[in-house]
Amino acid sequence: MSTSNRYPLQTISEEITPTDHHILCGGGTSSCIERLPSRIQQYKQTAPNSRQQIEDLTYEISYLRAELQWQRESREIFLRFQRKMFDIFGMMEEELAQSTARLDEARSNYLGVWNLGPGVEDEVNVI
Repeated sequence: MSTSNRYPLQTISEEITPTDHHILCGGGTSSCIERLPSRIQQYKQTAPNSRQQIEDLTYEISYLRAELQWQRESREIFLRFQRKMFDIFGMMEEELAQSTARLDEARSNYLGVWNLGPGVEDEVNVI
C-alpha cells in the first residue's frame, strides 16, 4: 500500500461572493477575486517579465483613461442637462407669472364690464 502524499492538503480559505462569481463568469475580475490566495500564488509562480508587465500596465492605463473620459463626458452631459432644466423652470416661472397677471387683468376687465369694483369678490365670498 502506498502513501498518497506526505504533505497535508492546504485548507481552502477562498470565498467568492455571488457578485464576484457573476463578474468572473462574464470574463471580468474584481479586487476581491484578485486578492484570493490562489490568484496571488498563481501570479507569483508566473511572474511576468518586465516587458509583459509594461504591456499589462499600458493596457490598464488605457482602460482607466477611457473610463475617466467617459466619466468626464457623462458629467458634462449631466451639467448641460441641469442648465437646460434650470432654463426651462425659469421660463415656466415667467410664463406662470405672466399668466397670473393676465388672469388678474381679465378678472378686473370682466368686473369693469359690470361696473363692479375689486372689493365685490370679497363681499360675494363672505355671503
